[in-house]
Amino acid sequence: MTGHLVESSLMGHDSHGILRLPEYLDFVADGSIVPGAEIEIDRRSPTSAVIDCGRGFGPVGGIRAVELAMELARDAGTGCVVTRRCNHVARLGAYVQAAADKALVALAFCNSPIHGHFVLPVGGREGRLATNPIAYALPTDGDPILADFSTSVAPEGKIRVYRNRGEMLPEGWVQDADGQPTTDPERFYGSPRGGILPLGGVAAHKGYALGLLVELLGSTLAGLQCDDPRPGANGVCFLVIDPSRFVAEHEYRRLVSGTRDYMKSSAPVPGVDEVLVPGELEFQMKQRRMAEGIPVDPVAWEQIEKHARRLGIPLPVPEPGT
Repeated sequence: MTGHLVESSLMGHDSHGILRLPEYLDFVADGSIVPGAEIEIDRRSPTSAVIDCGRGFGPVGGIRAVELAMELARDAGTGCVVTRRCNHVARLGAYVQAAADKALVALAFCNSPIHGHFVLPVGGREGRLATNPIAYALPTDGDPILADFSTSVAPEGKIRVYRNRGEMLPEGWVQDADGQPTTDPERFYGSPRGGILPLGGVAAHKGYALGLLVELLGSTLAGLQCDDPRPGANGVCFLVIDPSRFVAEHEYRRLVSGTRDYMKSSAPVPGVDEVLVPGELEFQMKQRRMAEGIPVDPVAWEQIEKHARRLGIPLPVPEPGT
């Protein structure tokens, strides 16, 4: 589980990385997360399954779910697995990346229980959706093409990062409880709480529609209500496809790699060095942070130190800037 958080930070997704460790430890302390919870398969067919994660650590349940989806895809060509009682799974892209590393195509959709409904429906000023990310990955002759993005303008974790650093938010991310745009994270977190805007700006109805799709795939297939107040009510839907059922694996990798190269062959506009495909920045960031270390904001580090003292675990002294 901790390896999953470190990998997220290495890839540059600080909002879903080490920042989450104190939060998970708080959930363990209050009983929302049950360490060592047994994972059970509630339903299974040749191409589908429902997994009960037992309110254990989200990344543990998520890994088991995507592994089962991969197994089904190998056996039947496609596999779809949804979760029940799954806690926060951290970086959604990690799971589709695991499938692409095995020459499989994968998509993932993740909703959240009602306490995570920060995102506004178009025209509303009360949140009704979570940041509801979508992730996909396809194998190539090198690093996979990998996309992982929220269907809101930004995930709540990134707003938390800005608040922890004492910085204002970019314009167009959030509005306050009165429906007014703001760049102050405290007005978003205030009481009453504000809301995050759906992806799309002037075309926000498209981000709203995508977020609603994620909600429906993550909740209804698993038999969950969208406003379920119980902890561990995350709904994750993994869809895995074995492309070798359609075309030989080496040929498929060649085709995806060719599409990647075609995207990158577009002449860049002034000020841009090269055209990138989804995932390139993250893999570049991983190489840099493997060499330079992972930056941890002061608030998150203070929270980690607090839990370390509580648990009697010695911590290394962080190097400046990491």
